[in-house]
Amino acid sequence: MKRLVLIGALAALVAPAADGAGIVFKPAALPGGHVGIAYRAVIQVSIAGHHPALGKDYPSYTVACYGADKNGVYMDDCAKLPPGLKLAAYEGPGCAPPLQKPDCVALSGKPRKAGSYTFRISAPDVNSIGVRGILRKYTIVVRP
Repeated sequence: MKRLVLIGALAALVAPAADGAGIVFKPAALPGGHVGIAYRAVIQVSIAGHHPALGKDYPSYTVACYGADKNGVYMDDCAKLPPGLKLAAYEGPGCAPPLQKPDCVALSGKPRKAGSYTFRISAPDVNSIGVRGILRKYTIVVRP
């Protein structure tokens, strides 16, 4: 029994970040950046490798730095992004459309100020009634 618990604990350490409703955010951590140097990181959001809205009647699915928390309370972490970076929907290799591919957002721009920035990404919870979201916290360290 102890061996199974240890294996489960190790699997939890190496598994991608998953939150309610089986949503997975990849990568688990974002790379650092440097002031004045172009930055881009793509975050994939999926359930079992597919866009979370696959098979759901959920027409306005949006991953963003604003949205609703798990209780449906509005949250806006856009001001917490490193100055010079913005978050926007991304459609590229490995990302939706079609819905069989993960939903993606790209964090891009040129950081203007060094520091450590912690913010949340919100993805709608397609398995809940109302406007509940699933949040994932990220930190980016911008060096001079």
